[in-house]
Amino acid sequence: MREATKDQHFFRALVGRSNPLTYLILGINLGLFVLMWMSGGMGLLSTDPDVLRGFGAKANNLIDNQGEYWRFVTSIFLHIGFLHLLLNNYALWIVGQEIERLYGSSRFALLYLATGVAGSVASYFYNPEALSAGASGAIFGLFGVMATFGFRYRKEIPAAIRRDILTRVVPLILINLGFGFSVQMIDNSAHIGGLVTGILLALIIPYQRPHEKMSPMVWRAALAVCLVIIIGSFTQAFRRYDGPPPSLANLRLSPGSQVADYWNSMRDARNAFYQADAAMIEALKKPDGSADLSSAKEFNQQGLRALNDAPRIDDETDMHRQKLLELLNDQKGLIESSGQALQRNRGEWTARRKDLISRATRFAEDYDAWDTGFLKKHGYEKTQN
Repeated sequence: MREATKDQHFFRALVGRSNPLTYLILGINLGLFVLMWMSGGMGLLSTDPDVLRGFGAKANNLIDNQGEYWRFVTSIFLHIGFLHLLLNNYALWIVGQEIERLYGSSRFALLYLATGVAGSVASYFYNPEALSAGASGAIFGLFGVMATFGFRYRKEIPAAIRRDILTRVVPLILINLGFGFSVQMIDNSAHIGGLVTGILLALIIPYQRPHEKMSPMVWRAALAVCLVIIIGSFTQAFRRYDGPPPSLANLRLSPGSQVADYWNSMRDARNAFYQADAAMIEALKKPDGSADLSSAKEFNQQGLRALNDAPRIDDETDMHRQKLLELLNDQKGLIESSGQALQRNRGEWTARRKDLISRATRFAEDYDAWDTGFLKKHGYEKTQN
């Protein structure tokens, strides 16, 4: 009877605790993934490498050559594709809540950050060629904490919790490690680094016992330090960001497709420009002044819509897009003024059109000389039929 009462007191204390940091981390992971999606597209299993590097994935060459050690922190909150995000966030939602309630939010923050960084460092040494990211190291660290908690406090925790750890957590660790060794694309060094660090920390850091209403000052100070490190790391990442700029136009399912989409949008806009010009000339051939410019206007609008759909990639692509946009807007003004201008001063209208076509020709020459190298840089080959 006394043992049952003790167990009930333990469970009530545990259930009565909140776990705000788990939800905060889940929100950060999701928010960053949406920003990455806006920057380079989303894939089920992959994300644009330029976007990953820009947001702070672990990249040994940038850590070694530019001293970007903050990547050990930022990489914990980034994910490589939707499936990676879904699996890691689900695991965090399950084990994160339990650990935060057992250890309290302050100690949980230290455990999560320390095991995550340890996973990144292990990947740095044992998987140096990989551009890696993900919460897996921290999640394995939390699994290590849970397994060690069950062993270290086996005499004072309820038997139901001991059995749950033995039958659920330990098999999960073994299954996931085995899966990591069998799948080449998984960075198992990060998993092992996080797991070992979680075990070691759980042997040192005590859990928050049922009678403890507030964490001691030392752990609250540790929470503040963790928050400063995380905020400082992402401040560095965003200050140095050199990847594709985020844009709503990039909300698409295929990472890397923004290059092809940009090229196709520019091609469609250029074709629409010349189709609009041809339609305008054809309409203005009518001698009675009853020119129907609706086709020219529609082609012009098609060109403007194509440019509006073009994803943002970098400053160079934006510059070419802006130049073509100016040509289409000037053409729009020319079409709208065609009827009245021809009745009043055909020579002035002809000179304006001639200047517009001359500018379009120069743009085409510059763009064609540039886009071959642009496509090759991103792994595409320009072909001619």
